[in-house]
Amino acid sequence: MDKKIAVITGITFSVFMAEALIHYNYGILETIDNKFTMDTFLKNFKVPTGVSFLKMASIVAVASILSSELISLAEKNL
Repeated sequence: MDKKIAVITGITFSVFMAEALIHYNYGILETIDNKFTMDTFLKNFKVPTGVSFLKMASIVAVASILSSELISLAEKNL
């Protein structure tokens, strides 16, 4: 993996992981019938642990690598 792809993958992973955590917490709030507001989000924010976190991070990593490869391919074909 060249440096450019590594940087794109790292940035994409960071953004996608943040989004995944937001969706995870949104799902928790929906499950407990709580409104999704900034206050309830920050008050109830959780990060999954153990295997659940590894599964989430793995999905995000695969999506990030795929996204980076597609960006690189698109740039070469422009």
